[in-house]
Amino acid sequence: MPDHPHHDHKHDHSHAHDRGGHYHGHAPASFDRAFLIGITLNTGFTRSMERYRDIKFYKKAWSISSNINTSRKFSLSVSFNDGDEIRFIADPFLGKSRESSATVTARPSSRLQSVLRVSTSRFLDRRTGADLTEFSVKILRSTTTYQFTPRLLVRNIWELNAGLGSRQTTFENILVTYRVNSGTVFFVGYDDRFKHGDAINPQLFQDTAYQRTNRALFTKLQYLFRSGGAS
Repeated sequence: MPDHPHHDHKHDHSHAHDRGGHYHGHAPASFDRAFLIGITLNTGFTRSMERYRDIKFYKKAWSISSNINTSRKFSLSVSFNDGDEIRFIADPFLGKSRESSATVTARPSSRLQSVLRVSTSRFLDRRTGADLTEFSVKILRSTTTYQFTPRLLVRNIWELNAGLGSRQTTFENILVTYRVNSGTVFFVGYDDRFKHGDAINPQLFQDTAYQRTNRALFTKLQYLFRSGGAS
């Protein structure tokens, strides 16, 4: 199954945050607008306080996103978030977090769907007055699904995780699904994963060439048992 990206410190600002077990208020504001059928724009601003390691951090953040879904064959969504965030380390501090994403969905036919998503996450240390990059992660993920028949489906996932502080990995996962009946499904899959050599063992691999870390061929049978009884 796919990896989870590193440095995913997103929070739900609809609630107050306190890593020490207490809750505090916040001041959110948002603006939502639908311009045309299938086109929306959303913006938001949040002021909040979060406690981590018994330290109070006062944060401000804003966001903007848009969705364009005017055609059955194509849709686009983009988002950008910028604001204060905590660096969750032994000596925490408040820095600047910037996250962006763009997702393109193509449906050239009723059988084929392809989704391409690009996301970035960057954290800046501003304690010295300069913007020093703590990490800058970029993730490119592609998911393609083809429905051969009502019973037979093939799905392919490819992902690249790169940048400063990232996993430095790439993987591909292919899954064939065959539905025998409403309660029985048979799966056959292939998974192949790679990682930068110097991120695995810098003494053994002294360059960034990808090295295979895992390769697997797997099968799975899913069967739904039904038990009948008198009503």
